[in-house]
Order: sequence, then structure tokens, then C-alpha cells
Amino acid sequence: MTRPSTADALRSEAADLLTENGYIEVSSPITIGDIQLEVPGLWEGPPDSLDLSVIADRPASREAALRLFWLVQRLVRALDAAGSRRTMTVILVGFQSSPQGMGELLELARVLVVDGSLPTERMLGPLLRLRLPSTATAQLDGIAEVAEAISKKRAARELHRLVQAASAGATVVSDRYKAWIDESFASPRSTDA
Repeated sequence: MTRPSTADALRSEAADLLTENGYIEVSSPITIGDIQLEVPGLWEGPPDSLDLSVIADRPASREAALRLFWLVQRLVRALDAAGSRRTMTVILVGFQSSPQGMGELLELARVLVVDGSLPTERMLGPLLRLRLPSTATAQLDGIAEVAEAISKKRAARELHRLVQAASAGATVVSDRYKAWIDESFASPRSTDA
């Protein structure tokens, strides 16, 4: 994947990733309880997530950082007043070198920075669905695998009976194991138990 060269490209890439992962952009103004707010760049997480995310430009000045802080604070306080359990994430887009207002935002929300230094998917990782590669091409029978592994052991016959009992459930295995122990004490020959 090529690295976007502008803040607009980064913002677009972040929005595309959110959309691909089930987020929906919320049109402004929004009403939370009795409070109406103008929140540009607000995204609602997929149904299995309680996340709300705001995509915003990385503040270039202290004033811009304070505006963003107060916007997020109003949103978080409105959610609190409504008894919401939603989490807040602020996605800061841009190349600003100084961490203007980052500390204050971290008191209110999770903050993710998309600045092109790493792939956007990696920067937004906490918001994205986890996709694991398939690791097996065929379903293995665990009981058969264990039975094969113990087939060369000295007590293979007794162990095999225990393994076969596993398909009937844990209680059957426990009962079979207790019977094996009882048999080992009752028989005159020694058995590896």
C-alpha cells in the first residue's frame, strides 16, 4: 500500500477503513438526550461495538487544540448525562510535529494519530475488526490425533480407553481413570498409572 502524501488523503483513507469495518458517518447536528451538538466527522461504530469516533485535523495551535478539546468534552459529557456506555475515540489526522492538546484529550477519549508514519490500518488498529488468516486447511480429529500419539506408549491400551472415553464426556473419562487406578491396585502386576 502506498503512503498517502496529504492530510486529505490520510483523512479519506481513515474514513474508508472505518466504513469497511462497519462504521457509519453520523450527520450533524446530533441530539443526545436533550442536548443538541454540532460534531463534524463523527462516526458510529458497528452494532457489536459501542465506539463513537471523531476524525479531526491535528491541531496546529493551542486555540485549535482547545476547540477540539471542548468539542469532545461536550460530547462526552452529553453521553454521560444520557447514561450512555459508549466509548470515545478521537482520530487526529495530519503531520503536526508537536503534541498540541494531546494530554487533555487523553483524559476524555482514546486518541489515535494518523500521520502517515505507519500504514493507516496499523494506526487505526484498535478500531478495526481482527482478521486472522486461516491456519488449517482441514478439520482434525483431536481424539484420533491423541490416540495415535499414545499408541507407542507402554500403557497404550489403558490410555487408549481413556482417550476413547473423551468422546462421551468428562465424567466418563473421570470414571474410566478411577477404574484404571482401582485396577492397578487390585492386580498383582505393576502398571504405569
